[in-house]
Amino acid sequence: MKYTRYDLKREKSTKPFVFFTCIILAAAFILGTFIFKVVFKTSGNLNDNAANTVSENKVKNTSNKSSSAVDGKSTKFIAVQGGIYKDKNNAAEEKSLLTKYGLPFSIQDSDKTRVFLGVFQEDVGEKMMKSLTNQKVDNSKMAFTIKRYDLCNAEIAEIVNANLEILNKLSEQDVKSIQTDELKKWCSSLKSEKTESGNNKLVLKDLTEYVSKLPKEITKDKVEENYIYIFNILKKIKSN
Repeated sequence: MKYTRYDLKREKSTKPFVFFTCIILAAAFILGTFIFKVVFKTSGNLNDNAANTVSENKVKNTSNKSSSAVDGKSTKFIAVQGGIYKDKNNAAEEKSLLTKYGLPFSIQDSDKTRVFLGVFQEDVGEKMMKSLTNQKVDNSKMAFTIKRYDLCNAEIAEIVNANLEILNKLSEQDVKSIQTDELKKWCSSLKSEKTESGNNKLVLKDLTEYVSKLPKEITKDKVEENYIYIFNILKKIKSN
């Protein structure tokens, strides 16, 4: 009769090895999961903070240059228009189409409705129009110019700039809201006797009061009404 021989010592020595290997793998998995959650959560918070502090960074840059911006040059803005319609249903369809590219708004102009994608600084607006054209989306523009020949106009231009920075940023998909505290604080410090003689002093007064009444943060659902306000402010500005 033949017997099968087993090496009992070798079989016993394998079990501790397998056991410790499992422990090491489990520990590595737990540690990896912990690092993943901590690192990515921190990264997400940094992105949120960056989005929410865009107004603070913009205001700091603006406050540094507003006093020296009386140089006689012009600041230009563009309202990117999707179309103008007499039929409100067509206007609604256009607005729905433009939601793919931003947070559109509409303006009533006599018996017609103008539908805009947004208001932008000139260079940003031109890029937006080019992008829409490349995607076969009809568009045109309404241009606004603020001549910085006095401190009043210079401050209007910078306040509008700061507001548009916030509204344009909110068009980005991952940005839910933006804080306004720094913007409000900066605007409240702009009161100056030098602006009281400007041709657009009433526009500046309206604009600063508007900023002072802004909520603590602006959310996406408030972008349209703020765009409408800025659009109407730009239309009120006297060229000379």
